[in-house]
Amino acid sequence: WEPRDVVGGDIYWNRVWGDGVLIILADCTGHGVPGAFMTLISTGALERALEEIPTGAVGKLIQRLHQLVQMSLSQHVGEGESDDGLELGAVYLEPELTTLTFSGARFELFSVDGETVTVTKGTKKGIGYRNIPFGQAYEEIQVPIHPGCSFYLTTDGLTDQVGGERRLMFGKKRLKNLLLEINELPMAEQRERILQALSKHQGTETRRDDVSVIGFKVS
Repeated sequence: WEPRDVVGGDIYWNRVWGDGVLIILADCTGHGVPGAFMTLISTGALERALEEIPTGAVGKLIQRLHQLVQMSLSQHVGEGESDDGLELGAVYLEPELTTLTFSGARFELFSVDGETVTVTKGTKKGIGYRNIPFGQAYEEIQVPIHPGCSFYLTTDGLTDQVGGERRLMFGKKRLKNLLLEINELPMAEQRERILQALSKHQGTETRRDDVSVIGFKVS
């Protein structure tokens, strides 16, 4: 978790939910102070949504979060000056640890089994924005958990970072290759390798956005 400025708009969340574990990574509109303001609204809405939604129903959780953010910003009716929101990925680890449930709002889950990287895509709608229907549904996807498999969520601050001689974005292809190289390392070492790869790619370019990555392994 590296905000571009002193404060930022990325949110990471990890807590026990019922008998399982909920992991969330979110990217709010903007960075710096505007982004941090959106994190306050979003985390408050998430706390309330968790009280209202049955354990494990991550799709419903995201839907309720969307509604609460829309209402907080008065973006659920008519026209207005603001059109802010967030993108988010949510993972619920079942108590048996044989399956996880993923639901995303313009977010993806990367699964690495040592030989391949599988990308599970979420719903192509964000959260809270004015033009998204109030009752927007967010798909829940069941992903099997195999021994030693690693999972990753990342905000686009990593993949969209420009760098190199040709000033290209870091990109998802480069990220997937990196995850294949490092997925057998301890998570602390993986963190350092990701930061090194980003720094090398960025070079003398200015950091564009907040950068956040969550990685976890189920054994």
